[in-house]
Amino acid sequence: MVEPLAAALNDPDEGVRSAAIYSIIELLSNVDTQKSHSIRERIVTELQDADDATVEPIVEILEESSQQRQRRNAAWFLGRVVDEPNRKTVDVLVDALESDDTQTAQFAATSLAEMGGELVEDELLELVESDAPDDARAQGVFILGKVGGERSRDVVENLTEDDSKQVRKRAFSAISKLKGR
Repeated sequence: MVEPLAAALNDPDEGVRSAAIYSIIELLSNVDTQKSHSIRERIVTELQDADDATVEPIVEILEESSQQRQRRNAAWFLGRVVDEPNRKTVDVLVDALESDDTQTAQFAATSLAEMGGELVEDELLELVESDAPDDARAQGVFILGKVGGERSRDVVENLTEDDSKQVRKRAFSAISKLKGR
């Protein structure tokens, strides 16, 4: 079942590629957990050379789906198939850090860390200084510890005095990583 869908990812018709992405996400949302890992890896191999037309449906699923499993899979895939993220991709992943579903938020965090770069850092700096929920801000600080630069270090150092214990704890951890670079 996976092979025809994977083959459709290379179809010249954008509609076919989009339908294949939606079908793959739906398939993974319903497959047994033990089988999903091997299927994911095969699909990631097919999506590694994905262009924006292939990535866009994944972004839409994360942004619009009300099904947690679909959102989790979309967040997971984005970190493995996007080499140079655009603003919309990063924004959707940063928004997913505020998800009520812990796994979706964790997959979004992992994907943002995988992507890295200045755009990711910019959006995370904005998040950690906002009035977003403490869980999301703490995740943002954690990711900044992995991908941040000099600008992040200054902001994260200030967060060691944040009102949130969770944010403070992550800030101390992130500072040691940022100073190690």
